[in-house]
Amino acid sequence: MAVGDFEAYMPEEFDGAPYGRDGILRTMDEAGIDFSVVFPGGLPPDPRSINEELLAALKGDDRLLPGCLINPTLGPPAVDELRRCVDAGARSMKLMAAAHGYRLDGPAPDAVMAAAADLGLPVTIHSGSEVSGCSPAFIGALAGRHPEVTIIMDHMGYREWVGLAVEAASANPRIYLGTTLIAAAEPITIKKIIQEGRVGAGRIVFGSNAPSGVAVNGVRGIRGLGLDAADEAALLGGNLAAIYGV
Repeated sequence: MAVGDFEAYMPEEFDGAPYGRDGILRTMDEAGIDFSVVFPGGLPPDPRSINEELLAALKGDDRLLPGCLINPTLGPPAVDELRRCVDAGARSMKLMAAAHGYRLDGPAPDAVMAAAADLGLPVTIHSGSEVSGCSPAFIGALAGRHPEVTIIMDHMGYREWVGLAVEAASANPRIYLGTTLIAAAEPITIKKIIQEGRVGAGRIVFGSNAPSGVAVNGVRGIRGLGLDAADEAALLGGNLAAIYGV
């Protein structure tokens, strides 16, 4: 059973020590992760330079699927940057409204979402509070405007907005709920979602949020839930492998 991580990061340093590509691979090996989608380790207003650095650093490693951070408030250059990144090997786009100051239920992300649809690109979107612009309900509204785009909702609204995340995924069949942080902190919440039946294991994907999230604890959290073998395999890697064609 392959284990896949939909969201890891590549800071140059972490906790006072060098990290980078070698750090990602060490983290993956420690946790038994076979492949990871990796995003730049920073949130600058203009992410073009960190996207370029990450794409160059990860080139040629089949275990590491590079993603790019896009700030849609940059306007048309954001679409240009997305297309440039895909041409250079990017496999995913990350939207971080909380850092870049827009609302996901507003018009700001529409142009880059339309470009993602045209490129057949999965999109990872940070979820959080309404105040930060990234409520799961806002992600649901965005998915409704762009139903052809596969969306992975990181943190699945954890912790206060899990119910909204389930509602958004229930209403939008191409929203997947991502387990970043919650798998290590309170994995029982994931089991309860599956048992409730509105969103099954086939619509949940494992993510670590490494290195800030402890990847090995996330994998152990999922494996400790006592899910049946098929659900565990789908959640830990099968669903993500299908999304990315690996």
